[in-house]
Amino acid sequence: MVGRALKSLFRSNVQSVKERLSKSGEDDEFATPLGLRHGAAVDIDTLPLRMHADDLHLDLPEQTKLIVAQGFVDLGDDTYVHRYYAADDTMIQVLTARGVEDEHIEEITLYVPYESFYPSSETEWAQWTGRGGKLGAPTYRFADGTEYARIWFDDSDGHVDPVEFNESIYDDAEADEGREIQQQVMLFGRNLEAGKKNEYLLVAVESYDGETTVELMVGVDLEITGLNVI
Repeated sequence: MVGRALKSLFRSNVQSVKERLSKSGEDDEFATPLGLRHGAAVDIDTLPLRMHADDLHLDLPEQTKLIVAQGFVDLGDDTYVHRYYAADDTMIQVLTARGVEDEHIEEITLYVPYESFYPSSETEWAQWTGRGGKLGAPTYRFADGTEYARIWFDDSDGHVDPVEFNESIYDDAEADEGREIQQQVMLFGRNLEAGKKNEYLLVAVESYDGETTVELMVGVDLEITGLNVI
């Protein structure tokens, strides 16, 4: 679903995003699924995942997460990516389609930061974003040999261009304007074993306030019943 939706993604003005997602009569609040919001405390039931913890490339959260920032990406056609960030940059991502209420949820994913890169020359950047670079390659391989296959545009052979979008991030729930992070993104994944959770690798080139970096996040699927939002 995410792969198909992102193909038709378009950029949105920060203020217009908030106006479209605000509930009637609540101008300073976003409509948001599951009660997830800035300032919310979230307990994540990781027991189903801990059965396979040795196979995962992320540390599962053991403590309650406090949401300190909230992000949005408008995919068009009433489809949205909602992102909720903890202070350690752990991210809960929710995809909603045809609305923003609980019944419109398509996917919930937990992402944890894995590694950051700071290319400093055209040659180094070409290894990521150039034709044949890592960002659009069919696979991504970690130093330990773990390999992830491209999920988006997996029906295309060879290099493909990454998805580009702006994410509007609000560090203050009452702010009328937030930060816009320009991103070039590709999603990879791997099957652990039959009956085990898939593991995702999100590779993003992020540009904000004159600085551009490469961020890697590893993720796993979550179930609605596995989240307790306070």
